[in-house]
Amino acid sequence: MAIKFEYFDLKGLGELTRYILAYAGADYEDVRIAMDLWPSKKPQTPFGSMPVLTLENGNEYAQGTAIARFFANKYSLAGTTDEERLLADMIVENFRTDAWPLLLKIFLEKDDQKKLELSNDARPKVCDWLKRINDGYVKGTKSVLGSGISWADFALFNFVNDMLPAVNMKLDPELTRLQAVVDSVKAIPQISAWIEKRNDTPV
Repeated sequence: MAIKFEYFDLKGLGELTRYILAYAGADYEDVRIAMDLWPSKKPQTPFGSMPVLTLENGNEYAQGTAIARFFANKYSLAGTTDEERLLADMIVENFRTDAWPLLLKIFLEKDDQKKLELSNDARPKVCDWLKRINDGYVKGTKSVLGSGISWADFALFNFVNDMLPAVNMKLDPELTRLQAVVDSVKAIPQISAWIEKRNDTPV
């Protein structure tokens, strides 16, 4: 059986894995769980959460970042040295653990005044993180790692291309090193093809 990747019909915390799989040309089943089916599906998942990965042997695993890291290692996208792997992990964790939750709160908030307050609180934090990464941690000319493309590039692209627009934010044009990475990822044929074919969702 082919591997199966299950997540909601959203980009969300599942898209990093989908980008990695698209880049690698991996054969997998992309299963989208409808929200109305989630209550009955939830007890059947390893930790009551999405995404879920089912391997060829039938074993199931949870936690989105762990799944993405699994494929980053499998497809040689995790870095070539211990320090590069540390750097890539740091960038991925910053986006997924620190930045994503802040922006997701903004996206989900229905009250306009509260949404504005959340945005005003999150914006300087996100901008500061992005500037710190741009100024000190982009080691390649078109990639975060000096050795070339990694899952850190896909995590950055996922954040800038998919999450920032959902909350009316965008990458500061002065962060040219980050923009070069984003542009490089977007130009990859496998990635542009995936973006063209994937379901159009708000986040």
